[in-house]
Amino acid sequence: MPSATQSAPAIAHCPHCAAEVPVDADRCSSCGRLVRERSARITLAITLLLIFAAIALTQSFVNLHRQTEMGLARRWFARGEQAMQAHLYKFASDAYRTALNYDRENEQYRLRLAQALMGEGSRAAVAEARAHLLSLWEEEPANGEVNLTLARLEAQRQHSSDAIRYYNDAINGVWQDDPRKHRTEARFELAHYLMQQHNPARAQAELLALLADAPSDPADQLLLGQMLLRVNDSQHALQAYSALLASHPDNAQAWLGSGQAYLALGNYAEAEHASARAVEHDSQLEAARSQLDLARELLRIDPAQRGLPLAERADRTASNFEAAFKRLNECAIEQKVNLAVPGAAAPSSSGNATTAGTSPTTAATANSTAAPGPLQLLYTSGSQKQADATAKALRKNPDGIEPMMQYVFEVEQATAPLCPNMSLTDRALLTLAQHESESPK
Repeated sequence: MPSATQSAPAIAHCPHCAAEVPVDADRCSSCGRLVRERSARITLAITLLLIFAAIALTQSFVNLHRQTEMGLARRWFARGEQAMQAHLYKFASDAYRTALNYDRENEQYRLRLAQALMGEGSRAAVAEARAHLLSLWEEEPANGEVNLTLARLEAQRQHSSDAIRYYNDAINGVWQDDPRKHRTEARFELAHYLMQQHNPARAQAELLALLADAPSDPADQLLLGQMLLRVNDSQHALQAYSALLASHPDNAQAWLGSGQAYLALGNYAEAEHASARAVEHDSQLEAARSQLDLARELLRIDPAQRGLPLAERADRTASNFEAAFKRLNECAIEQKVNLAVPGAAAPSSSGNATTAGTSPTTAATANSTAAPGPLQLLYTSGSQKQADATAKALRKNPDGIEPMMQYVFEVEQATAPLCPNMSLTDRALLTLAQHESESPK
C-alpha cells in the first residue's frame, strides 16, 4: 500500500469506451484503440504550421532580396540610358552590364548593352556586341529590334549582304509596339544604307514599297519625297508630295520639293507655281526663293517651250548664245587661260609672258605647238558661229536654233566645274543642258 506522501497514479479515460487508462498509455486496455490520436494530430498540425511559417518567412526574405536586386537593376539601367543619350558609350556599357548582374535574364538589358558596345566602336566591343545579339537572335529570330540592331552592326562591320538581310528581317519582324511605325523606319534606314552603298536601283525599290504602303505621318511623307528625288525618281516624288499637300496644303517644304521635282521633269511652269507657294507659306525659306527665281528665268530663256513663235525662239537663242560666250570668256580669265592662243596661259599681272631662261621665240613656238584645251576649242567654235547666232540669222534659218543651243549647253557644262560661281541666267542654261542630256533621244 502506498505511503501517504506518495500520490496516486494519474488516470485518464478512453475517449471511445470511457474506461480508465493511465495517462502514459497509448492504447486502451479495454477496447484496444488509440487514446492519444487527438494529441498526435495537434502535434502534427503545429509542426506543419511551423514548417509553413518558416517557408513563408524564407520566401519573404527571398522576395525582398529579389526586389532589392530588381530595384538596383532598374537604377543602373536608367543610368545607362542617360549615358546613351549623352553618347557616353563606355559608361553606358558598364551601367548596363551592372544591371545585368542583378537581372541576368533581362533581354532588354542585354540588347541595350550590345547597342552601347557598338557605340564604343572598338574591335573587342563590337565582337562582344555581336555575341550578345546573336544569342538574342537565336532565342527570338523574328524580333524586329534585334534584327535591326544586327543590321546596323553588320553595316558597321562593312558586311553589306548580311546588313541587308537583317534589315529585311527587321522590316518583316515582330515589334512589341507600333509595328507599322518601326517597319517604316527600318525600310527608310535600309533605303538610306543602299544609297550609301551606291545602289540607287535597290534603294528606289524600297522607297516605292514605302510609297505603296502610303505612310500617314507628314514627316515620313516629306522624307519619302526627298529620298525619291535623291534617286532621281521625280515622278514618284511628286506622288509623295501630293499626298502630303492633300492633307497639309500649307507645308512649305512639300511645295519646295514639288517645285524641285517639276524642275527635274522640265515642267517649269508648275515648278514656278510650286516654288511660289513655298515662298507664300514660308517667306524665310531661301531655297524656295532661289528656286522660284530659277524657274522664272527658265521660263524667260527656254526657246523650246511649246507655243512660242519663231521670232521669240530666235531671240531667246541669240541671247543665250551671247550669255554663254560671255561666260566662256569670263571663266577663261578666271582660269588664266588665253583663248586667243591655243594652249597658252594668260599673261601675268607684270606683263611678262615668258619665264626666265626662255626666249620669246621659244615661247611662241611652244604656244603654237601645244594642243588646244576645251575652253580654246569652244572659243574657236563659238567665234565661227557668231555670225549665224544673231536673232535675224536664226529667223531666216530656224534649223540653226537647235545646234546653236547645243553649243550653249556645251559651254555651260564645260565651265560649270571650272567656275562654279555663275549668274542666274547661266544657272538656268545649265539646268536646260542637264535636262536635255537626260531626255531620251
